[in-house]
Amino acid sequence: MADFSELDLTACEREPIHIPGSIQPHGILIAVDDERRVVQAAGPVEAMLGVPVEQAPGRALEELIGEAGAALVERRAAGRRGPPLFLGLVEGRGATARLELSAHCSGDLLILELEPEVDRLTDAAETLAMVRSAAARLSETADLTSLAEAAAREMRRISGFDRVMIYRFLEDESGAVIAEDKLQDLPTFLNHHYPASDIPRQARALYLRNPIRLIPDVGYLPAPLIPPVIPGNGRPLDLSDAVLRSVSPVHIQYLKNMGVAASMSVSIIVDGQLWGLIACHHETARTLSYAEREVCQHLGQMLGQRVKALVDGERHGQMLRARAAREDLVETVGRALSVERGLIEQLPQLQAMLAADGAAIVHAGTAAAIGHAPDEAQLIALADWVRATAGLEPLATDSLSELFAPAVEYRDQASGLLAVSIPGDEPITLLWFRAEQVTVVEWAGSPHKPVESVDGVGRLTPRRSFEVWKETVRGRARPWTESELDGAARASRALLDIRHQQQERRLNQQLRRTLADKEALISQKDLLMKELNHRVQNSLQLVNAMLHLQARDAGDPEVKRHFDEASRRIRAIAVVHQRLWRSDHVRSVDFRSYIEELRDGLLDTWGRGWTGLVKVHGSAVLVPTDKAVTLALVVTELLTNAVKYAYDGEPGPIDVTVKDGPKSMTVVVRDHGRGLSGEKPTSGLGSRLIRSLVGQLDGEIETRAADPGTEFSLVVPIPRLAPAAAEGGTASPVGSLAS
Repeated sequence: MADFSELDLTACEREPIHIPGSIQPHGILIAVDDERRVVQAAGPVEAMLGVPVEQAPGRALEELIGEAGAALVERRAAGRRGPPLFLGLVEGRGATARLELSAHCSGDLLILELEPEVDRLTDAAETLAMVRSAAARLSETADLTSLAEAAAREMRRISGFDRVMIYRFLEDESGAVIAEDKLQDLPTFLNHHYPASDIPRQARALYLRNPIRLIPDVGYLPAPLIPPVIPGNGRPLDLSDAVLRSVSPVHIQYLKNMGVAASMSVSIIVDGQLWGLIACHHETARTLSYAEREVCQHLGQMLGQRVKALVDGERHGQMLRARAAREDLVETVGRALSVERGLIEQLPQLQAMLAADGAAIVHAGTAAAIGHAPDEAQLIALADWVRATAGLEPLATDSLSELFAPAVEYRDQASGLLAVSIPGDEPITLLWFRAEQVTVVEWAGSPHKPVESVDGVGRLTPRRSFEVWKETVRGRARPWTESELDGAARASRALLDIRHQQQERRLNQQLRRTLADKEALISQKDLLMKELNHRVQNSLQLVNAMLHLQARDAGDPEVKRHFDEASRRIRAIAVVHQRLWRSDHVRSVDFRSYIEELRDGLLDTWGRGWTGLVKVHGSAVLVPTDKAVTLALVVTELLTNAVKYAYDGEPGPIDVTVKDGPKSMTVVVRDHGRGLSGEKPTSGLGSRLIRSLVGQLDGEIETRAADPGTEFSLVVPIPRLAPAAAEGGTASPVGSLAS
């Protein structure tokens, strides 16, 4: 026999069930335009309103339903949008005394539906009591199973159908009967599964849009719309919201094959999604009034709200339990030396966090596991696949072998997997496992044969047999919930934070050890430098003292003068050295302050008469140490020359001005003595020393007559010092002087 399943599924998915072009004939459908003139009509119009259906189009509405009925439409249906609204009762003109009138819009047309009055519910008080009783029973339930059972009982009590089933859609779009209330002698469909093809997607969309669907008589003959399409635009009339909309022939045959004479479906909607259906079957024809259908629809809404409350409550409880376990795990791991070490030590907590049958951690080519889990080599291979497949995102499946073929070898231990990776130089992969749950699924007929051939040549019909067809399902585990998936993701992020903190602590510890070692080395160097500086300073003082002794013992005044000049130059070097090893700045010198100290030392030699006469002006200028020493020697020579030649050794005013420029520094030494006319050798040691030192500095010196006195202007290029250089760096004062 040919396999017709693919053809049937494709045809069902394409079937335009919202525009069938006909209605169920237990009522009348009338489409009217804005002028309240009939555009289309269908059903037993003549039997109920006394006008042949072919003559209804083109008539004014009041000609069909009377002026009172037309006034009712104007009063209650003007501007109506949304689901069908009950308008009231109108008087029939045929065998039916009164008709229930409801209305809704379809495009630009107003759709009116009239059904014979059913007076089983006598008043609003009875209806309200029925609703309150049902609501009370639903609210008493504590879990989904007891809720579904209570809903089935209440719906059967309200509707009077022979069988009421609570049908839940599963993740693969198949469905299962999770509760049932029925006549005792009827066979049970409880726990039976139905393939997704039994309720095609476009049918599910209509169940979501129109929550109640009634077929009072499965054996009805469809009543076509007259005319078949809307006059003027030639389009079929959209009957998505019509109570009387004709049903797909495939579905009618399906019900007939089940032995059902009347049916009703009420949608169970949770968070805007179709969660399931309340399916009602009857062995004989049965209809419900508008009021009874409203009560049934309201029961479906209450059931959906109660399902949401229970699901949200269970999810919240799981979240709280998982959060407590996660926080305990994270806190414990946070105290460990490393995340991976802490996780290995807390594997039981890791497993319990998600109520898993097993758990494992894979890190740096090794694996540790607890409970139901693959062996180490399999864990390492699985972790490599997880990182390559999911990256940093959580991966969850209840059928691992369908995604990762090697997992078929250990599907009894790990058919369910939830995995997360914690990035790093050596990533950590956390794996939770759920063992295989071998399940025997009871299908209502073979799910692999949803259609059958009736004549062997391709004419199809829904399957006839709904006898239990058992299928053993392997390789599946209990699914992971959204809260469990969220808990694993949160744990991964928290552990990643801990890993970063631990790495930061380790780096800080290494840095502190390195700094401690460097500080110890620096302390040792400081001690050595202090000792060396002390010895250099002593040596300079010793040389200076020896020069003083030589000068004092020298009989020749010229020799004594040479010794004094040498002592003065040694003192200039000693001053900068003393300043450097007392300062934090070893690579640079504030030249203005340096000149002031140098001046004070010279004044001690020249005598108290010079106090206050040698003044230093200008701003602070940082000068590299090697240049500062050379500059100081030049300034010392210029000051000495001023004392000797401007004032003949007698006290007189001298001004030293330090000026900073963009690329150079200028030092001006000016006396107020007798000027250039005075005797001044140009070939002596001091003059040669000045020229030599200025040349070393790549500088220029200019001598100008002042009024009075003489002015020496020394311009020296000075590099701009970077902050690190200005702060001194790590150079040695001795090294600076030696350079």
